[in-house]
Amino acid sequence: MLLAYVGDSDPFEPPTKVIVLEDVGTPDGQWGLENFQDVFIGICTFKSDEMDRPAFACVSEEGKVWFHLPSRLEEDIADAGLFKPGSLGLGYLGGIKELDGDLFAFGFGGQIYRRAAPGKWEHFDAGILGSADDEFDLTDMCVSGGTFYVVTALGARGRICARIQDSWVDQSNPTGEWLNAVAADPSGTVWACGRNGALVQGNAESGFASVGDPGCDENFLSIAFFNGQAWLCSANAIYTYASGALSKVETGLDPKLLNAHRLQAVGDVLWSFGYDDIARFDGEKWTRFVCPATKLFTPEA
Repeated sequence: MLLAYVGDSDPFEPPTKVIVLEDVGTPDGQWGLENFQDVFIGICTFKSDEMDRPAFACVSEEGKVWFHLPSRLEEDIADAGLFKPGSLGLGYLGGIKELDGDLFAFGFGGQIYRRAAPGKWEHFDAGILGSADDEFDLTDMCVSGGTFYVVTALGARGRICARIQDSWVDQSNPTGEWLNAVAADPSGTVWACGRNGALVQGNAESGFASVGDPGCDENFLSIAFFNGQAWLCSANAIYTYASGALSKVETGLDPKLLNAHRLQAVGDVLWSFGYDDIARFDGEKWTRFVCPATKLFTPEA
């Protein structure tokens, strides 16, 4: 499933187009398209006991959660968002993730909500929840060894926080830069990346160290682990990090990859999702993935 803003629509105004490819592994796979009068800003997969199969879960900036199932299921995070009645007014939500079997939504004012039961969302943000005038944006979260981590952007410096004994505790960010993504590699090491080439690794017990290239000024937006390497992307480039060095990736696509925004490893494939371009890497070759939300591409003469 993809979330998209098609044509000249403003990505911060409705509608959001939800795009689903059914039976992706078959030659006659069918696209399904649906417009929603909500600004959906995050998507993940989630499976709970009351669902007979895994579902795609989407969250809107105002706290509506929509599950893609044979029968439509919608939930509302009551005090999330900015303008709806009952909102705490801390800011929009910015993402949704399944971690350790639970579903979490998080936002621009340090809000973190955990789905405790069907239709019941509880605050999971003691120690980090901000106020309406705070200048930070909780951009991503992950879990490693039972410890949850979040990173932030905006304000004077990016923050790394770990949840210790039911409260979020600041960790050292040796770069001081805004951080856009955090993820744990297969060994359990936590990595975070962000502005001006920021790349750190570590954990709450040993602390975090900067391992990035001081000469790199990319604004890294996403990190994933594939084929034994860390992969990072900025808005228009993909890099690998191995043996202490960053290397820019040449995809070999014609025309070249227009942009990247998120990386995701799924099985034996690494996906790159951009604003206008989607590509996948099988370990040997990059292939452009054309769907109803992407442009048509003509190889250069």
